Amino acid sequence: MQNNFEHILSPDFNDPLQYFDTSPSLSRTTPPIYADDPWTSSTPSSYNPSREISHNNNYFTQHDDKQHKDTFGSELTASNVLLGVDIPEIYSEIYCRSDPHNEKIDVKSLDIILDQLSGLPIHTRQEVIRLVTSPEAEYVTRNEFNSFLALIACGQKNLELSLETIYQHRNDLPIPTFGNLESFNLRETKQPNPAATTTTTIDIKSTHYTDSSSSTTTAVHQQEEQEAMNQWFRDLDHITVSRTLEKEGFLFKHINYEVESEKLGSKVLRRFSDFYWIWEVLLKRYPFRILPNLPPKKLGGRDDVFEERRRKGLVRFINAVVRHPILGKDDLVIAFLSHPSEINSWKRANSPSLDEEFVRKSHNIAYLERLVPLDLDDRINRIKKRLSASIQQYEHMCFIMNQMNRLKKALGTDYIRYSVTLNSVSEVEKNCWVPECQGCSQVVAGYGCIAKSMHQAGVILTKQAIATGDSIVESLKRQRDLLESFRELLDRRERMSPVPSDVLARQVARYKKGKIQPSLAHDDDHTNTPEQIHQATWDEATGLTLSQQRDIFIKYCFIAELSYLHKQQASVSLMYNTYVRDEVRYARQWSEHWKNLEALASEMPNTPHEFL
Repeated sequence: MQNNFEHILSPDFNDPLQYFDTSPSLSRTTPPIYADDPWTSSTPSSYNPSREISHNNNYFTQHDDKQHKDTFGSELTASNVLLGVDIPEIYSEIYCRSDPHNEKIDVKSLDIILDQLSGLPIHTRQEVIRLVTSPEAEYVTRNEFNSFLALIACGQKNLELSLETIYQHRNDLPIPTFGNLESFNLRETKQPNPAATTTTTIDIKSTHYTDSSSSTTTAVHQQEEQEAMNQWFRDLDHITVSRTLEKEGFLFKHINYEVESEKLGSKVLRRFSDFYWIWEVLLKRYPFRILPNLPPKKLGGRDDVFEERRRKGLVRFINAVVRHPILGKDDLVIAFLSHPSEINSWKRANSPSLDEEFVRKSHNIAYLERLVPLDLDDRINRIKKRLSASIQQYEHMCFIMNQMNRLKKALGTDYIRYSVTLNSVSEVEKNCWVPECQGCSQVVAGYGCIAKSMHQAGVILTKQAIATGDSIVESLKRQRDLLESFRELLDRRERMSPVPSDVLARQVARYKKGKIQPSLAHDDDHTNTPEQIHQATWDEATGLTLSQQRDIFIKYCFIAELSYLHKQQASVSLMYNTYVRDEVRYARQWSEHWKNLEALASEMPNTPHEFL
């Protein structure tokens, strides 16, 4: 008996296309679930995808609220309406500028944003606050803050001001428009007026504590210095150092560096020996300040890799100098950055003094002594114990981040290599062996789109690795250099021997002609009587010798440098904030790139009947 399945088990190879459905009614846009459906009597051509999409959209619109209740188990609130939603980058930028603490933002900050940035009428601002916070609330969470920004955007675009509107637009959140966002910083806006605070402090203490005028004056001066340092950090200069194309020199070639100051608006040419000179001079003028190190010297074998490392090291060095509250104001540093000709010509016309800071300037030693805490040595010992470990950890982090960047560059290179190989495949397969085959030509066209996209992906990864190397890696090295500089400052303190008062008196006399006996400014000790030397080395107001005054000044320098080092933690926080924001931006760019390719790849034929 003939098997009913014999025609399947013994196919007719003379007509192989009989086993494929060649009906023209099906297309690539037909969902597979509706193709060859044995449970329906309608033909495939009767399927209307637009009607089905419309039906589905109506269904989800009607059931949005029910879906939210099933998911979160509650009604819409500002804290849950945007849970799990991809937030636009501008939302994160505004959040970082709004002075968050422990993932919360003060309600007063919302009022400031509404008043200064939103441009909304007062009744709209009140409605936004009502939807986001409760009357007794003092803080809002980050989710509530995102809802706050979305409501502002709805008000600016004349959309209905409600949480339901936000939920309906959760996949395409409106963007708030803030005109002066670049100059807006809520932390500075909320900072109290130091003059008002100082006045209040003086009034209270003068009323209740008339005997504490000196401590009050000290507190006022400390607050003024604190405000001055905060202003200094807000007005930081940025120096760029770039290599010139041509090398100079007859026998020994050297590279000139173009040094450009953003704040001074200057652009000068300097050699590495000029950087070394300014480093040596500053080390003698400011032995008790944090002075960054220079990249090492090298006589031969200087390839492009070494030169680029040296350039980046010079960038870190000169920026650390100009950002220091004391070193950055030095006349030598300003001349180094702004003198248009060679620095040697400036040195011949202006012979700089190499005396240390205590000798060259006058100081209120009694005031400085009050600023030195009693536990200074204990603070120094505590940081000394952790300094070496911190430097090693930063070295390790720099190494790991460099390794991650190298791997990312290598991955980008592999994407580009794959793109080149896929282009070669498309050249080989562009002519199909089956006559009039449309499917293969469409596949080859898809190869081209994929190859182009893979090449772009490689370029994206390479650019990201370079940008990360210029930002997070250099910031890590900058913090490592700062810690190393402070460790060397501690070593200099232990190595430097005390200077006798009579030697200090002769040095100080050169800067105080007319105030101290002029004969003391000469090096000949025989011209000075013991009475003159004693008068010059003794301060009747404080009862201290110059050596003792110098010791107090050194302690003050150390507490000032400890404060400077501590404030650099803000730079560390800023470094990681910038790194995270950049990674979010790169991730979105990466996601959008593959989403665009997904749309192109979906046009490639993927069913057997399309390959005739």
